[in-house]
Formats: sequence, structure tokens, C-alpha cells
Amino acid sequence: MRRLTLFTFFLLILINLPTVAGPLEDGAQAYKVGNYQQALRLWKPLAEQGNADAQYNLGLLYMNGKGVEKNDRQALFYFLDAARQGHAEAQFNAGLLFATGRGITRTDRDAFMWWERAAKQGLIAAKYNLGFMYAYGRGTGVDYEKAISLWNEAADAGYAEAIDALATAYENGWFGLAKDPQKARQWRDKLN
Repeated sequence: MRRLTLFTFFLLILINLPTVAGPLEDGAQAYKVGNYQQALRLWKPLAEQGNADAQYNLGLLYMNGKGVEKNDRQALFYFLDAARQGHAEAQFNAGLLFATGRGITRTDRDAFMWWERAAKQGLIAAKYNLGFMYAYGRGTGVDYEKAISLWNEAADAGYAEAIDALATAYENGWFGLAKDPQKARQWRDKLN
């Protein structure tokens, strides 16, 4: 009985010990409460050591001007560091900056490449954007079948922009689809 009591005592001590989060998590907590300078101080050393999550987070700080002067070029550098390590959200944001020409000369090819990588990892917004690139031949050749397929995947996941794109395509008979008001209505109903 005494062994059980000692075990219970030590278990209670362990349960009540404060958990120590690392700098990445502490930075996230600081960000959550609006202490962007603290988040920057915690994430910067990690980013310099090659931590993809910290690099992505710093990219967000610079892209949104949180705790630092807004600087899309600096944001892009951090996103690219993380994107090259396979960070899907960083790949998406790098594609966004390339597509809009924020921080760098606008280039559809680079936007396409990063969105394609993020889409292959299952990022729904990247699938939608990639579908747009195929639909209009931006950064790649026109491929309506791929565009519709990607929009279907994103729409099936509930992505509103993809649902709207499909509804509009069926309403107007665009991107190789026959005009189909009934299918257009079915997609529109999913937005409600």
C-alpha cells in the first residue's frame, strides 16, 4: 500500500510541474497575445538555425508588418527558406508573392511551381490556385481538365472559392464544361 501511495505522490508532483514550452511554442503564444516583438526575438534564432516553422512564422511577421516594418521581400526570403524544406504553407505564400509581384518581380512560373508543390502536399488553397493557373494558362499551358479536377478536389473539401469557380463555370459553359444550370445551382447551394 505504501508503494502505491509513493507512486501516487510522485505522479501528482509530475502532473503539477509546469510544462516548459520551447521557443517556437513560446513565440506562438507571444504572437497570439499580440507581443510580436517577443515572437520575433524567439523565432529569429530558430530560423537562423534552419527551423522551417520559425522561418515561415518570420515570413508572416514581415508580410503582415507585425512587430516589424512590412517588407514583402524579406517575407519572401523567409518563406523560400521554409518552402525549400517542404513547408506547405510557406510554399503557398511564396507562390502568392510571386503571383502578385509582392517583394519581387511577378512571375507566374515560380508561383505555379510553389503552388504545385503545396498542392501535392494536400493544401486545399494551393489546389484551387493551381486550378486557376491551369484554367488561364498562367505559368503553364492551358489544361481545363486539370483545372476542373483541382477545383473539384478543393470544392469537395469545402473551399468556397473553388465551389464558386465550378458554379460559374457550369453557369457559363467555361473551361470545357457544357452549360448546366442544374449543376451550377447544386454547387451554389453548397455555399449556403
